[in-house]
Amino acid sequence: MADETWVCADCEYENEVGDSACAACDVPKPEDEGAYKGYRVGAVVSCEAVAGKDKLRKLSVDVGGGKELTVVTNVPNVAEGSRVVVATVGAMVGDEEVKKTSVGGVMSEGMLCSNPMLGWTGGGAKTTALLPADDTYPPGSVPPDKPPRMNK
Repeated sequence: MADETWVCADCEYENEVGDSACAACDVPKPEDEGAYKGYRVGAVVSCEAVAGKDKLRKLSVDVGGGKELTVVTNVPNVAEGSRVVVATVGAMVGDEEVKKTSVGGVMSEGMLCSNPMLGWTGGGAKTTALLPADDTYPPGSVPPDKPPRMNK
């Protein structure tokens, strides 16, 4: 039964529901993602312009577990050091599945999420949802269910 097992994303081993880590590779069991399945908190490691594209920027985003994803975006409010929410490949954003795709000639491995995409109030659809750039929401964690307070 699907309710009695979970499959490790790293090695694809099928584990018992009560196992807190994968029996094959010792990777911790993922936390319950609820509505945010495939969404991860990310830390922007680098941000550079895409050659020949006025508004596109190529980001390298640490999404935890030693993984950095390339995400191409045109949102103006993200910079190196920003804490963001990334919908990773396979996540559902509305009725659309996020896919690895070429954006401006660069392969993008996810999508930055805006407040409305996350079901949060406030914030615009043409900006990314930002999180405090501290250890409150570490890279790789599931995003909060409402926008956090941002300390200035």
